[in-house]
Amino acid sequence: QLVLAVRCLAPPRNHLPATMAAARRPTVALALAVCAAVALLRASAFAGLSASAPARGARVARSATYEIMVTNPSVGARCRLNINEQTTVTEIITKARKEMDFEMAFLDGDWYLYEIEDETKPLSGAMGQYNLRPWGPEGMELHLLYQPKV
Repeated sequence: QLVLAVRCLAPPRNHLPATMAAARRPTVALALAVCAAVALLRASAFAGLSASAPARGARVARSATYEIMVTNPSVGARCRLNINEQTTVTEIITKARKEMDFEMAFLDGDWYLYEIEDETKPLSGAMGQYNLRPWGPEGMELHLLYQPKV
């Protein structure tokens, strides 16, 4: 019976002694920290950690980008778009319709874009011919209207 009691008090054979388990904890933590650091340095999703800069970026002149607000006043839907001087009204209408979920086939055509200050004449052509200005209190807001021909 005495032997049986000693066996019950002895630790199971598959467990490490407390001193060996304690010695492994810093090693595992250090290995995890090194893996996390390597993953962060290799990740391209973080700003500023890119391995190489674009080769053409310094040589190509960039055109100014303007943020505009496009509103469909009949339903109150709005979206913000980034455009430049070469962006056409047709491109803005297509992008705004997609952002506002107005892409149904039966609604194709008959969309017009107006400056918010003057809804008497629809915009057409490239946006560089209009008074583009940076977004702010005096920024450019356009109205997108569906006006089917009857």
